Amino acid sequence: MVTYRISSFFTILLLVLTVHILLTRKKTIRFCIVAFILNTLFVFLSGVYATEHTHNDGIVKVILYFISFSYIVYLNLVFEESISKKVFTFFSIWLFSTIALFIAIPSAELVSGNDDNYTQNLIYIFRNCINALFLLVAYLGIGKHYKTILNLVSDKTIRYMFLYPVISFLLLITNFTTPTHIAHLRNFNSIYDMLLFLLFIIVGYVLVFVGIFSASQIASMQCNMERLELISKTDSLTGLYNRRYIVEKLENEFINYKKTKKKFSLIVADIDYFKKINDSFGHDCGDQVLKAVAQNLQDAVGERGFVSRWGGEEFLILLPETEIEDARILVDKIRKTIEEEIIEYNGIQISITLTFGVTVNEDYEMIDDTIKKADDALYEGKGQGRNCVVLS
Repeated sequence: MVTYRISSFFTILLLVLTVHILLTRKKTIRFCIVAFILNTLFVFLSGVYATEHTHNDGIVKVILYFISFSYIVYLNLVFEESISKKVFTFFSIWLFSTIALFIAIPSAELVSGNDDNYTQNLIYIFRNCINALFLLVAYLGIGKHYKTILNLVSDKTIRYMFLYPVISFLLLITNFTTPTHIAHLRNFNSIYDMLLFLLFIIVGYVLVFVGIFSASQIASMQCNMERLELISKTDSLTGLYNRRYIVEKLENEFINYKKTKKKFSLIVADIDYFKKINDSFGHDCGDQVLKAVAQNLQDAVGERGFVSRWGGEEFLILLPETEIEDARILVDKIRKTIEEEIIEYNGIQISITLTFGVTVNEDYEMIDDTIKKADDALYEGKGQGRNCVVLS
């Protein structure tokens, strides 16, 4: 029994180290060591109590395995992946360790002959050697790729996928009992049956992993497509929508207006004396000002509309289903907020103002007509001394 407990400790240690390679750690090494020791003490003390007070080997086997599942608590504390991915990884590694035990049994019997105690010790040694080999393979080969696939695949996919290793694991542990006599270690009729069953599990598990990899490839392609789509419709400097995309939104809004007859407001905003900022402090400072203004506009408009960089220091704001007076109230708040803000750049404090041209669409207008009205209102504001809101 002492040998069994020592072997079990090294088995668990090797499995936990393998998990550390396959998952992303979020806690310090000291925390991991303390948590592992406490979890292991709980497992062993609970195991000792179960073996001393339960006389049925089959029940003891089930109890010990369920106690070992408490290491899920350790995984949940230490690693940053979702619980579904942690459970999937835990059962996957435990499944391979159980397969290692099944491989160790005939190997030990082949070497030791009829000495039960010697065979038993060899089984423990062979199993942990296989576990150590799997740890080495994870460290040198599959660890990095496994993390990549795991990060790409969704939790929903993982929840479906991990049913196979769980079922395979449960099938395996029902085919051997806690080692008391060597003859009881295997419930298969022959080594051929055992190897066939193991091959079935391994091939099935490979197919599961191929499924995960395929799902991750699809997810990666979707992610890349979304990223490219985002790049195609946003301005690289400010992160706002670009001119092409806002024109598309305007066209859709015109179509929507024909159906609902709900008007939309259009605002063109321009940073006052922006050229002077560039000439005085440099283009990097100008870029900083553009980013600050873009953030202010985006925060103020929120989900009420769409903010875009129209060109240079000009911005265009589309407010669907918004009357001109409501647009004016919103824009005046934005104007006052920006007027009061101080932008710092390399120790320099810069105050800026914006001029706004606000308009609303009419039945007889095309898109260009509405944009021109907002532009005309903007330039009228420039002529009035800037830092104002002009309606058209």
